[in-house]
This record gives sequence, structure tokens and C-alpha cells, in this order.
Amino acid sequence: MSLSIGQNPGYINNIETGKALPSMASFFFICEYLNITPYDFFDFDNNEPEKTKNIANNLKHLTPEQINSISIIVEGLAKK
Repeated sequence: MSLSIGQNPGYINNIETGKALPSMASFFFICEYLNITPYDFFDFDNNEPEKTKNIANNLKHLTPEQINSISIIVEGLAKK
């Protein structure tokens, strides 16, 4: 991964071990590499950011009635 974002081979390991912090530019490259947004990176409650993003993108293609139906289903599932 380090080489893929244009850094030396031990770059990511140094971040993981707390020896270094990424620059903001490198952080954005890391997010791009992982195919997530910076928001997704820090959204600790979301265990499936890629699936969540796909669902949100698919919702854009539904009718208002379909979105309402999905909303009712999700609310019912979330109540546990």
C-alpha cells in the first residue's frame, strides 16, 4: 500500500506503529486507495462503509414511494 500511494515501503507501518502521522495529502491518498471517504474513515459505527455507500447510491434511483417503503423496512430492522 505504501508504494501504491507513492511513499517508501515502510510508510504505512510507521503510521500504524505511531512513529509517523500522514500529511493531509497522504491521508486523502490512503482514503482513495481504500475507496472510502474521509468521513467513512472516521465513522467508527459503520462496519460496512462500501456497502453503505452502494445502498445510498442506489437509493438515488428509486421513486419517493420506494424510498418510503425502504425507510419503513430499515426502521423496523434497526429497532432490534
